[in-house]
Amino acid sequence: MMRPHRKRRFYLVAGEPSGDTLGALLIEALRRQEPAAVFRGAGGSKMAAAGQRQTVDLTKHAVVGLVEVLRHYPELRKLFHRLVREIAAARPEAVILIDYPGFNLRLARVLRRRLPWVKVIFYVSPQVWAWKPGRAELLTESVDELLVLFPFEKEWYAQRGTSLAVSWVGHPLWDRLMDNERPELPAGRRTIALLPGSRESEIQRHLPLLLGAAAEMQGQRDDLDFLWILPDARREAYAREQLALYDPGCTVRLRVGYPLSHLSRCSLALLCSGSASLECAAVGTPQILVYKANPITYSVAKRVVQVRFLSMVNLLADEEIIPELVQERLTPGTIAEIALHLLASPDACSRMAQAMRETLRPIAEPGASARAAARVLAVTTWRDESNEAEKPAAGRRSRKREAAAPEESPAGSLASESRPI
Repeated sequence: MMRPHRKRRFYLVAGEPSGDTLGALLIEALRRQEPAAVFRGAGGSKMAAAGQRQTVDLTKHAVVGLVEVLRHYPELRKLFHRLVREIAAARPEAVILIDYPGFNLRLARVLRRRLPWVKVIFYVSPQVWAWKPGRAELLTESVDELLVLFPFEKEWYAQRGTSLAVSWVGHPLWDRLMDNERPELPAGRRTIALLPGSRESEIQRHLPLLLGAAAEMQGQRDDLDFLWILPDARREAYAREQLALYDPGCTVRLRVGYPLSHLSRCSLALLCSGSASLECAAVGTPQILVYKANPITYSVAKRVVQVRFLSMVNLLADEEIIPELVQERLTPGTIAEIALHLLASPDACSRMAQAMRETLRPIAEPGASARAAARVLAVTTWRDESNEAEKPAAGRRSRKREAAAPEESPAGSLASESRPI
């Protein structure tokens, strides 16, 4: 017997600050379209603030790279099995897995086997077009629908003839951008954004290099201010500890949240690859992309990554609009040299800003979160609970098999990994 009057229940999982932002926007959009919906899951502070009952703040456990994954594997494995048990007990209509592919792809596979009646929706495509294309088959086997941010991703799956349902919903960045037109920057002082990344491992690798570059730049110009924009208040205490540890020799102000507003008032951003690069491009702030990985991780990545650039802006343009300093090229002196050249060349900054705008124009379409919510509701069906009583036994059988034969090696599962953007 169907029960259409019962509140729909959704379980969302996001493991990084960028996914936490996407998840919060999706929850808000789902509430507008389905006001009685109930949300549980694992995410970050933004998803909790949007109304999700949190099992754990999974963003505290975001790690990147093979070495880092191995170091944190026991803790991540424990969290993984805890979430599987909770999803089985919560009996949601749909589980929405947001990015974080190392963890969430494995979770999708286990859910498909143990809870086949639950709809599994994956939000943000793994970068199969850059590396690990075999994950497309895993998605096809484990996911009811994939929601992608960029049109070329939908085309990539179509060209491979996969039966996976793929919907382009767009990037929610443009919903946040509407009131953030780039202001006229005041004459006099210039603000430089320092964005070493959101994960602690990224901060530890990139912050000393960015602070070294800032000290060199300040030694040559006395009109520069430096700003570190943090994704949430939880990172602020950690950021202060890191600044005290490295003693930058220059003043670095901290700001929490509102990245588009802060970035729009910066003359230049020095940033780790990731969503911040798109945010800078959207508000027209010139940028220099930096990225340094553990040497072992980087050595492996060089053999498998199939794209020329790390920045999504450069990938979309198929040319280097944004300077990329990676691994051996990444030194404080090189960062400072390129940054000072851009600051001294308004024409070069203007050309970069114009090229970024032209590159993003085809995808700059508001309404992404609303479209994602509409697809979630379209995919989700009311569950016939009278038939479910017969299904937990199958779940118990698969749990034993799961414990005996994990799907992937520790280095290839349970965490985020080195990403080309």
